[in-house]
Amino acid sequence: MLLRGVLALIAGGAFIVVACGWRGVDIWVWDWSDATFSERNRTRWGTPWKNLERMRLQFGFMGVVLVILGLATLTH
Repeated sequence: MLLRGVLALIAGGAFIVVACGWRGVDIWVWDWSDATFSERNRTRWGTPWKNLERMRLQFGFMGVVLVILGLATLTH
């Protein structure tokens, strides 16, 4: 359980870093997804997201959820 909580905190922190755009990591994720996803999963912008703000918003929500789950797991 301890490992699961720590991993959730690390993943949540990484998602929040992407959402905040710290040192351009959001642009790096955007470019990585553009190069990685297949043609059937792409939008006309190349990535699975319609714009950078929507991607950052989704990463932010998931980051907060993972941090909360990690903290809840560690405190029980």
